[in-house]
Amino acid sequence: MIVRMKEILLFTTARSVDETIRVLGNLGVMDIKEIDRSPNGIAERRLVSLNKTENAISSLKEHSKKKKDTITRVKYPAKDPKQLVERVLMTEEIKRRCKDRLDELYLQLDWYKTWGEKVNVKDFEILRKKGIYIRLYLLGKSMIPKVKEDHTVVTFPEQNGKIPTALVTQNEHEKLNQKEVVPPKLSLGSIQRQIKRKKRQLTEVERFLDDQTEHLHWLEEYRILLKDRLGMQQTLGGMGDIDGKLKYLKGYIPCDSVDDFVAKAEENHWGYHITEPEKPEEVPVFIKNPKWISIINPVMKFIDIVPGYKEVDVSIYFLVAFALFFAMLVGDAGYGLIFLLVTLFLRKKLTPQMQILVYVLSGTTIVWGILSGTYFGAEEIAALPFFKNLIVEEIASFGFDNVSFMMHLSFLIGAIHLTVAHGIRVAQFINSIRALSEIGWIFLVWGLFFLTEQLVLGKTMPIWGPWLFIAGVALVALFSVESKNFLKSMLVSLANLPLSLISGFSDIVSYVRLFAVGMATTAVAASFNNMVLPEGITDMGLLDLLMAAIALLLGHGLNIALALMAVMVHGIRLNMLEFAGHLGVQFSGEAYKPFTLVSQKSVVEPEKMEPAPTL
Repeated sequence: MIVRMKEILLFTTARSVDETIRVLGNLGVMDIKEIDRSPNGIAERRLVSLNKTENAISSLKEHSKKKKDTITRVKYPAKDPKQLVERVLMTEEIKRRCKDRLDELYLQLDWYKTWGEKVNVKDFEILRKKGIYIRLYLLGKSMIPKVKEDHTVVTFPEQNGKIPTALVTQNEHEKLNQKEVVPPKLSLGSIQRQIKRKKRQLTEVERFLDDQTEHLHWLEEYRILLKDRLGMQQTLGGMGDIDGKLKYLKGYIPCDSVDDFVAKAEENHWGYHITEPEKPEEVPVFIKNPKWISIINPVMKFIDIVPGYKEVDVSIYFLVAFALFFAMLVGDAGYGLIFLLVTLFLRKKLTPQMQILVYVLSGTTIVWGILSGTYFGAEEIAALPFFKNLIVEEIASFGFDNVSFMMHLSFLIGAIHLTVAHGIRVAQFINSIRALSEIGWIFLVWGLFFLTEQLVLGKTMPIWGPWLFIAGVALVALFSVESKNFLKSMLVSLANLPLSLISGFSDIVSYVRLFAVGMATTAVAASFNNMVLPEGITDMGLLDLLMAAIALLLGHGLNIALALMAVMVHGIRLNMLEFAGHLGVQFSGEAYKPFTLVSQKSVVEPEKMEPAPTL
C-alpha cells in the first residue's frame, strides 16, 4: 500500500538551524527536498571523505577474508580514524606500485633467462662506442634462413617456439623488419636485489593491512558519522534563506507521522505549514505492506522500480503472479528442491525477506513439478508408481499430448491477469464514468482471449463472443475520456482503439511463453540426461559413474542458470509490461528516503598501539 503523504514547509532561525537539522535527523520521518541548488563545497569535501573511508573499509574487508597470520607483532599506530583511512589508502597505493614494479622486474629477469644470465648489459654500450651494434630479436624458425642470407646473425637455442637471434652489424641503421627486444638497463644482480626488496616491502604492506582489520568496527562507526555529517551539510546547504536570519526547507512526511512532527515543532519553536501535496509527481513514494506481502521487496529492489505517488502498489499482485510464473518457467520439482536446500544452507547469509521469498518460490516450483511429473527432466522418475499417481495429465511433461491445453492454460492465465488489472482500475475510478470504460476493457480482454484461441488453437468462438467486442468497444468509446465535448472524447477513444486492441491481442499471446519456456527447460534437462546416460547406469564402472555425475551436475547447473535467466526476463516482463501496462502503472515514482541521523555516539578511539617503523 502506498502511504499518503503530507507536504511540510518548515521555518527556523539561522542561529538554531544546526539544532533543527539534528532534531529532524533524530526524528527520521521527513524526506527533505532541496530548495537552494547552488554548489556546496563543504558537502563535496565531506562526500570525498566518505568515499575514501568506504574504500578503506572495502580494502580491509578483503584482507580480513584472507587473514591467517595470528603472530603477535608490533602494531602501527593511528591517532584518529581519518589518519587511519589515509594510511590504509596510502598503503594500498604502495602495494599497487610494488606489484607494478615487480611485474617490470620479472620481465627484465625473463630477459636474462632468454639471453643468458652471464650477459653484462653494459657491454652493449661499450661495443656501441667501438662501432659494433647488436640488436636482439625473437624470430620464428622459418625466418632464420632468409635472415642469415642478408645479415650477420647469431642464433641461440629455441625458447617457447621462438629463436633468440642477435643481429651483429657495424651499420648503426641496419635493422630487421621485426620487433626489437630491448635489453634491460639493470644488471641481473641489481634486478634480483630489487625483487627481494620489493617482496619484503609487499610483505610489510600486507602485514600492516592485516593488523588494521582489527579496527574495521572503528571505521564502520566513522563512516556512519561521516554519512550523518554529509546529510546534515546537504540539508543545510539545500535550505532556503531569508535575509540571513531565517532558514526554511520543504519536505514530505507520512500522514501517520504528522503528530510526532508537530510535537517536535512545538517543542523547538519551529514555524511550519502542513498541506496536501500540490505536485504528486514530486512526492516520494512510501510503500508499507504486511510482512507476508513484503517478501517481494528484494525483487522490486533488484529491478529498481517504484510506482508513482498516484499509481497503484503492485506488490501483492506481483508476488502472486511471480510465484506462479516462476513455477511454470522452471517447472521442475528437482530444481525446486535444490533451491530449497541451498536456501536452508545459506539462510544465515540471506535476509529474512529473501529467505521466505525463496521458500515460497521453491515450494510452488516443487508443487508444479510434482503435478507435471518433472524431476530433473527424467521421465523414468515420473513413471514410478508413487509419482505417477500425483501427475495431472493435462499439464504433464511426459507421455501425454497436452500442448493445446498448455497453450490454452497460458492464454487463460493471461486473460485473468489482465482482467485483474482492469478490475483494479474499476475500483480506482469507481466514482467516475471511466470505471465503465475499464469494464469495457474487461469485455475486450475476454473477447481477445476467445479470438486468440480461435486463431492459434482452432477453437470456435462462443456465439456470444462478438457481443463482448460490441459491448467493450461501446463502453471504451463512450467513457474513456472525461470531457465536456462528448463527441470529441468519443472520436479520440475510437481513434486510439485499433492500436489498443492489437496491443491487447499481443499481450494475451505473450503469455504463451509460460508454456514454451517451461517446456524448453524440461527438454534441455531431458537432453542432458539422454546424452550422459543413453542406456541408463547398468554395466557402468565406478569411474564412468563419477564422470557421468560430473557431466550431469554441469549440465543441470547450466539449465538451472538458463531457467533463472528466463524467470528474470519473462516472469518479470509479464508483470512489469503486460500487467502494469493494462493497470496504467508507469513506475515513475521516487522512493521515500527520510533524512535520518544514525550515529548515536562519538567515534571511539582505537586501543593504544606501540609505534613501529614507517613504511
